[in-house]
Amino acid sequence: MCAASRITHLNRTGMKAFSDGNLANAEFLLQQALRQARQLNSDTFEAKIRNNLGLVCFKAGRLQEAREHFGHALAFIGGRIGSENRLYRAVQTNLAAAEAC
Repeated sequence: MCAASRITHLNRTGMKAFSDGNLANAEFLLQQALRQARQLNSDTFEAKIRNNLGLVCFKAGRLQEAREHFGHALAFIGGRIGSENRLYRAVQTNLAAAEAC
């Protein structure tokens, strides 16, 4: 399995754990995906994973960590593909929700 496929698999498996309510496992898998994305030097993967980590932290009540993940994701997306896209708007919505709490 190539590096991109491993990252995608970890991200999807982490989000499956998240949707099943297993936040600890979700965070563990997403942190592994994040480390591998950093090694691959992929801003796009890192942005998606940070958004997902932000969701996990938000659900766990760790609002400051959630805001940091969402903020980093926005910076990566904005720098790589700009702000006029669906991913940027989704992360922006997530950040606004975390800031409202």
